[in-house]
Amino acid sequence: MEAELIDIARIGLIGMVVLMGVGSGCAAHWPEVDRKLTGSQAQFNVPPKQMVATAKQLVTDPPLSLGVQEEGPGTILTGFQSFPGEWHVARRWQERTQYRISIIPDWEEPAAKCTVQVRELTEQRAADGMKWSPAPELQRPERAAEMLKQVQQRAGK
Repeated sequence: MEAELIDIARIGLIGMVVLMGVGSGCAAHWPEVDRKLTGSQAQFNVPPKQMVATAKQLVTDPPLSLGVQEEGPGTILTGFQSFPGEWHVARRWQERTQYRISIIPDWEEPAAKCTVQVRELTEQRAADGMKWSPAPELQRPERAAEMLKQVQQRAGK
């Protein structure tokens, strides 16, 4: 009888360990990291000043309507774009992504060509009314790539 109770306790313990491992919320995989620190980028046969105007118009016009939070020589920092986030503890968290679009003149033909580079920064919060927190562990390179694709379409490339 005592041996049966010990076996039942062992089975229960093993079951709890398995359930904890399955339901622990660990990521199935880690996000890809850009180890070259290049971000999404593409070359254009467009003068840099014209490309700045094109990118600025893209982020301020519908359907994006993100606005420009900061503008510097050859750079645009957009407002935030909202996204549904990941599931955490029985609810979907909220995410928002901001983009830095950098227009870099070409070394060979600085007045006629440029490189456009897009980087993203994502923040998250658990629910409405809570404070947004930077989430460097949430890398969303696909969002930067999508923004670059829209710049390419707007520039006619």
